Amino acid sequence: MKDVIAGNMILYRKALRLSQERLAEMAGVTRQSINNYEKGKTLPDSKTLSDLAYVLGVGIDDLLRTKDDDQLQFRFRARESFGKSPQFAAQVRQLLATYTQLEKAVGLHPYAPESTPCDMVQGNEAYIQEIASQFRHRIGLGDAPIANLFEAVEGVGLKVLRLPVVAEGFFGLGACSSDSGAFVLINSNVTIERQIFTLAHEIGHLIFHRGEYQDTLKEEGTKDEEKFREGVANYFAGHLLVCQPEFERVYRFTKDILKLKVHFRVSYQTILRRLADMKQIDYQKEIIKIKGIYKNRNGVSLKNSEELEPSLNIKEFPENGRFNNLVWQALEAEEITETTAAELLDIKLQDLGKERIKRHSQDSDFYVIK
Repeated sequence: MKDVIAGNMILYRKALRLSQERLAEMAGVTRQSINNYEKGKTLPDSKTLSDLAYVLGVGIDDLLRTKDDDQLQFRFRARESFGKSPQFAAQVRQLLATYTQLEKAVGLHPYAPESTPCDMVQGNEAYIQEIASQFRHRIGLGDAPIANLFEAVEGVGLKVLRLPVVAEGFFGLGACSSDSGAFVLINSNVTIERQIFTLAHEIGHLIFHRGEYQDTLKEEGTKDEEKFREGVANYFAGHLLVCQPEFERVYRFTKDILKLKVHFRVSYQTILRRLADMKQIDYQKEIIKIKGIYKNRNGVSLKNSEELEPSLNIKEFPENGRFNNLVWQALEAEEITETTAAELLDIKLQDLGKERIKRHSQDSDFYVIK
């Protein structure tokens, strides 16, 4: 146990670029104590361990965790420096553990989409399109535009959380393990269109690249291999969000990018990618053209992270509906306390009581009507 704590302390301390002296000062211990902990000479007592975990931005379990304990497998796209953050890995691990515990508390089994390998778009276009079509129908969708992909995938049991993550270039990640099932974290700081595409993209990774997931947030494989896998996930996402037969039908009536994006409830870039797949446009040339028109009209540049108007109304996409419902179910089943429920729902304890009374009243009214 001494060696485990020592290794984890060094990992998390160096990630924060803290010296032993600074960590000691922040945790209220001596530098020699930190040195002894990190060399495996002594063990911190329970209070000191808790203080160290707080300062390092992790939980106590993270300081006690061995590599063999970690069955969670990660895959995500982000800046390399962000991906190397062990604190972020610990946070994601805790999010998934909490979500999984809530599922177990109400008797639900973990879910993951069926896996089938594919590492390159070229030569596999029809196959990827077929998998996208099959997934649409598996989650209860036909060929029409998707009203709310979050609700659709949560309806079959996929764990999705949309949370604000302050990191430039980070859109989301996927995680999967045999015990916990599949999990997708979406950065809610980006446009709703980007959130939707990221969800579809991460589902693509979960389906096609399950064997490539690693027990670290660092991406594996050569740049070319990763580029090909990203291409597969993007191609899948495009066809999941915009069904080919319906796209061809609507495209016969209008070739207006904005009308197409409104009809299919996706980003303008998704429409451009689909048109590029059909060999109707050159994606890069069209992007340059659109950005040029935008700057002439508005006097400012259109960023890749921004969306052309009209954009989707974010109020139509309430965040974390399944997770929140599981919290309420676990509370009613007395599997968690009101304090825990309030913390998970990110509301004050008194507000939880008011909401609980309101929910009971609504349930009573519903049964009276029935």
